[in-house]
Amino acid sequence: MKKLLTLSALAGAMLLCGQVKAQDITKGNLAFLKGVDEINVSFVYTDLKVGKEGKEANYIKKKKTEREAKEPGGGAAWEKSWYDDRPKRYEPRFILLFGKYAEMKIGDEDVKGKYTMVVDTKFIEPGYNVGISSGAAVIDLDISIFDASDMTKPLCKIRMDDVKGGKGQFDTGMRIGEAYAKAGKELGKLVAKKAK
Repeated sequence: MKKLLTLSALAGAMLLCGQVKAQDITKGNLAFLKGVDEINVSFVYTDLKVGKEGKEANYIKKKKTEREAKEPGGGAAWEKSWYDDRPKRYEPRFILLFGKYAEMKIGDEDVKGKYTMVVDTKFIEPGYNVGISSGAAVIDLDISIFDASDMTKPLCKIRMDDVKGGKGQFDTGMRIGEAYAKAGKELGKLVAKKAK
């Protein structure tokens, strides 16, 4: 029984370390957000790398070719879905969970916050599900928070690496969307803690 408790404690410590490693304030701090109840948000995908293919363009080319081989016109439909998942699945999940845990209004057209958060996706591992085996989606994000009146100098920069999402879903967008949800939740918790 003692060994089991020790292993449980070790597993818990490893999980906690993984969460700390996943988010690192690389510049500034979050104290300026104390008392702030709304924040603007923008999502960008500059220099995005995807899976083993490296550049996003390589990944899209490969997937389109695969889909087109299975069904004429399937490649274009897949590409449209790839881009549509961003505003339909990824970004709303991030916004919902960040807002909940940071206790802030975020991202609406109604939001006219003093600060703007830019979420830049640097890497996506889409994960997989082939029935008998599956792998989780993973994302890496660079987050910069600016005074909305000066978008040239970030007040704070946060790096979130290896944020794991869904595993087991057949739908790629669902798996990746879960990674954005987790990133929003973890970042929201960090803001709530550090902006006190």
